[in-house]
Amino acid sequence: MKFGYFDDVNREYVINTPKTPYTWINYLGNEDFFGLISNTSGGYCFYKDAKLRRITRYRYNNVLVDDGGRYFYIYDNGDVWSHTWKPVKKELSFYECRHGLGYSKFAGERNNIRVDQLSFVPLEFNGEVHQITIKNTGDNDKVVLFC
Repeated sequence: MKFGYFDDVNREYVINTPKTPYTWINYLGNEDFFGLISNTSGGYCFYKDAKLRRITRYRYNNVLVDDGGRYFYIYDNGDVWSHTWKPVKKELSFYECRHGLGYSKFAGERNNIRVDQLSFVPLEFNGEVHQITIKNTGDNDKVVLFC
């Protein structure tokens, strides 16, 4: 089974299913602040020392489970889901993760709601940035809660 491919033009690895046999991670960071982010937005971040200065909770040998991370939830008329598939694990009509050099992009769609996420660590800033875009791809008006 094919889980992804290299996009040579954009210099990214594209993962087109969240159900990979193992977590596929990307490294984000600068001189002092670092993060590991998986293809389902799991992982952890730390300041200077991965063992003693973790900011988000994560165990080193937890990679196969990939629980705990940077998750966002969408509430659409009683339907709760996540565009990165985890932790809710509801089926998506579209899923894509793009790991680039120092950033990761996620896209997920369900019930005509598309959510795009760009995650990165800026230079000279000790923190992660997550830019989220939500778009109604259908014809009907929607009221969606995002947290």
